Parts: sequence; C-alpha cells; structure tokens
Amino acid sequence: MTEIPDNWRLRCPLPDMDIKSGRRDPDSKKYSNSFLEVLALRKFFTEESIEDFLNPQIKSLHDPYLLSGMEKGVKRIIQAISNKEKISVFGDYDADGIISSVLIYNFLRKLGIDTDIYIPDRFEEGYDLSLDYIRQVTEKKKYDLIISVDCGTNNHDVQQFLRDEPGGPDVIVCDHHNASFKECPDDENYIIINPKLPGCTYPYKFLSGAGVSFKFIIGVLRKLGDNKKTYFDKDYLSSLLDLIAISTIADVMPLNGENRILVKKGLERINKTKNKGLKTLIETAIGNNPNINEYDIGFIIAPRLNAAGRMKNAMDSFNLLSAEDKDFASIAIKLENFNKKRQNLQAEILEEIMGSYDLEEIADSKRIFIAYSRKWSEGVLGIVASEIVKRFNIPAILFREKEGKLKGSGRSTPGFDLYGNLLGLNTLFEKFGGHRQACGISMDIKLFDDFSKRFSNIAKEKIRREDLREKYEYDMLQKFTDIDMRFIEELELLRPYGESNPKPVFITSDCIIKQLDFLKGEKHLKMTLEKDGINFKGLIFNIDSRKKEIIKKKQMIQILYSLQLNVWKGSKSIQLIIKDIY
Repeated sequence: MTEIPDNWRLRCPLPDMDIKSGRRDPDSKKYSNSFLEVLALRKFFTEESIEDFLNPQIKSLHDPYLLSGMEKGVKRIIQAISNKEKISVFGDYDADGIISSVLIYNFLRKLGIDTDIYIPDRFEEGYDLSLDYIRQVTEKKKYDLIISVDCGTNNHDVQQFLRDEPGGPDVIVCDHHNASFKECPDDENYIIINPKLPGCTYPYKFLSGAGVSFKFIIGVLRKLGDNKKTYFDKDYLSSLLDLIAISTIADVMPLNGENRILVKKGLERINKTKNKGLKTLIETAIGNNPNINEYDIGFIIAPRLNAAGRMKNAMDSFNLLSAEDKDFASIAIKLENFNKKRQNLQAEILEEIMGSYDLEEIADSKRIFIAYSRKWSEGVLGIVASEIVKRFNIPAILFREKEGKLKGSGRSTPGFDLYGNLLGLNTLFEKFGGHRQACGISMDIKLFDDFSKRFSNIAKEKIRREDLREKYEYDMLQKFTDIDMRFIEELELLRPYGESNPKPVFITSDCIIKQLDFLKGEKHLKMTLEKDGINFKGLIFNIDSRKKEIIKKKQMIQILYSLQLNVWKGSKSIQLIIKDIY
C-alpha cells in the first residue's frame, strides 16, 4: 500500500484485535462489516452501546437535580412564583443566549409571572451580566430576582456588590461556560447552575446554555403544584427541543452524550415546530424543505439569529422566537438583511487584513495573529478570526479599538487551548471568558503590546512549525468493493454530525483516474475513479495548485474522502467528496 501522508491522521487509533473482538456479533446481518468497524472506531462495541448511540432516547437524559445549584435555584424561583415577585431574564446576544432567554421568558409568562427581558447591546455594553446593570436595577428596586442565562458564572464584581449592598435582586445563573475559580461560592443570593462548576458531579459537562436552561425548567416543573402544571401541555418539554437543537449546533457543542439526544430529537421536531417565528424563519431562509438537518441549522438558521446581535441588537431575534402575535415575516426579512450586511462586512474586514498583513510570514514566525483596528466592527470579529484560523491553521485574536479600550474575539485550532493559555494573562484583561477554541476579551489599549508579545511567545512555544500544515483526520482504510447503498444508508444513522461526532472519512489507495472534468473555471474538479473494477464519481471543491499538479503527474492516486448520496432527477448514486489526494 502507498505510504499515508503524515498530515493524514487516524482519528481514533485502536488495535485491530480491539475492533474485531469488541464487535457484539461479527456475523450479524443487521449492519455491514464496514459500518460495524466505523462504530467500533468510535468505541461502540456492544449491541447495547450501538443501539443507545444510533437510537438515543429522551428517557436517557440525566436527572437535572444532579446539577450543582439546581436544588437552591428551583427553591428560589418557586418562592418567587408563589410571592408573585418581579423577575427579569438577562441573556446573551448570540443564538444560544437568545434561545436560552426565550425558553425561560416564555416559561415564566406561561405561569402568569410578570417578567421582563434584557439582552445587552454588544457594542455599548458587551458580554455578560454587568455591574452597571445590577447597580441600576438595585437603585431603582426594579426586580426581586434576575435569571441570567448563557452568562453570569464569573461575575465576581457583581457577586461582591450584591453581598455588600442590601436590597439588590437575587440572581439565578443558568450557564455553561468554564468557571475561572476553583471553589464554588456558597451563596444563597447568587445561585449558579452550571455543569462545569468545580466539584459538580453532573455526568455530562457540555450542555449549551439553552440546555442548562432546559434542565432548570424541568427541575422547576417537578416541584410545581398540580394547579400550576395545568398551564402546560403534555408535550410542552418536547416542544422545546427544536430550539435547544439550534442552540447546541449554533454554539458548536459536542454532539455526543446528552447533546446527541437533544439535537437528534430536536431535528425530528423542527419541521412541525409549534414556534411560529421559527417556522417563518425557516420558510424565509430555506423554503419548503421537509428534511432540515444540522447543516441547515449551522449555516442558514443560526447565522440569521446571530446576525441581529452582530449588526445591531439581538432583540429582533428574541422577538421572533418568543412572541405569539408579531409580524413574523417582517422580522424574518429583517434578519435576512442583517445577515447579508454581516457577510459583506466580514468580507471587507478579511480583505483588508489579507492586504495589510503577510499572514503566511506571521504564521511562520509568530504562530498566532493578534491585531486591532478602530474601523473593524466587533460584531463580526469572531467570524473573521475563524476564517483566518481555517486558512492559515493558526489562532487569531482580533480587537476593535474605541476610546482607548479594546474589545475582541479569538478563535483557535483544535491543538491550542485558547482559554487555558490565556488564563495566565488574565490580569491584563478587564473582562475575559470563553472555551478551548473561542474567547472574548476586553482590555486597555495600553496593555496591548505587552499582551501581544507575551501571548505570541506562548503560541510560538506550544505550536510547532509542522502544526501549521493543514491536517486531516480519517476513520479507516476503505475498499471500493465494500461501498454500496446499504453502507451509505447506515452512515446516515450516525447523524447529526458535528463536534465530537464528525462525518466519517476514508482512505483508498491506488485509485485509477479514468476521467477528469474541471468545473467553474477550474475552481472545482469532477473525476471518475476506478479501484478493483469499481467506479465512483468524485468531487474536489476549491482545488489548489498542489492537487492539480499531482493529478497532472499521476494516473493513480491515493484519496481521502467522505461519502455522499447524490440525487439527481430522481436517480441516486454514490459520490465521493474528496478532501485531499496524494
């Protein structure tokens, strides 16, 4: 066999004996041997584990009371409901934060609770439950209770203020972001529900913000009196799953464990959604599609929900999903226009960066790109940073400068823990939070040079030159003779694909090139490949000069690819989506 390039990495290496001995029944006719091998490589060996993964059930969700803070949080809100206290929901301006806000707001409104909503302005206020906001509502004695969703875990200044100032509101936090502290404060007036809290024994750590809010709703429903439970339809909890699926995909959460259950069941419900605003958005953005999938959510629906907060204010997206009697069509069109403006702005900033900086040289010398500008819009900096990561395989942190302050977003490669490496520099930041591959930072511009120099040194120390080369992961070597319609249909059972559950990728060597057709001015390539007497059509999108050179020189190539069912004018055929060749 041809040597495998060193930038093609086996996704989940297991000894052959583990795969073969781990199978529940090597002679089973239920699944093909190739599909059983794909499952084994994902560590599903037994009949029970395979069926649990392929057919996840709602009953497998964990008890919400295993979450730290759940008991206290439920007790506090039951008290607020009984006393008819004034409550405000405080959210975030991204899709997960908006949906989290919608879930809690609608839940309380169904109970007849006097509830307000507050989503901060990205440009004027920034992310998270702010001290200014808490001071204002405390001074006005506006609320008895604030429920902070998709934010609030690390607001130490807010917590200290509420301890020091009597008469402020109590706070319940439903969040999923990493905690910046090692010991969870025992506070009756600032209750944090978050699977990532230190010492929390909840079995699954990767719920979205909306997933935590959903768990909170379940916890409250369990403790409500029977008279209050009559306010909700029998399928009320199930009817929320479409929104939770969107939040989970939009926030790029792992699609395993509980998230797989929530997303798979949510996608099953989305075409018959009871949410009028969501239904209108789908009709406007996608049209009449009976099979909405994770791609449609991640690349069509979520960007439109995010666009309002990126370009202006997230309340348009909130109103679309929360209201019962709104002009949904006009809001959906507004989000469509916001999204187009966002795309144009993103392209302008990226073009400016590409024209002003030698990113290839920066990648080689610094291993990270850090920059700021007064002209850049902070609403799209995270997406632009993602594009730089994708093109140059280095982390990127971009800031907007305003009145001597920097506010920015960072994105990273899988191999570099952005949040973890930034923790050691957190004394330079006014605000800081995020995940392994994404962060948000606010800081004084006077500290930028120090930050840039120190963090570039960290990146250069931990990111090797060979790490800059684009890498591909594959599941296994595959014979053309084992690829058939049965296998394609089996692979569909693995969906939804996403973080921690990627689409399977295969390698086949010694493929004979039978036919070549360049498409769209040689931007894409369609080819016919033969191996062991079997022919398949293959597509390479955005083919680069290296791949063109290989094809010109060779009649036989090694391919790294995923499989796709191509449907054209009623006929079905198997198609290879080729990611790389050698």
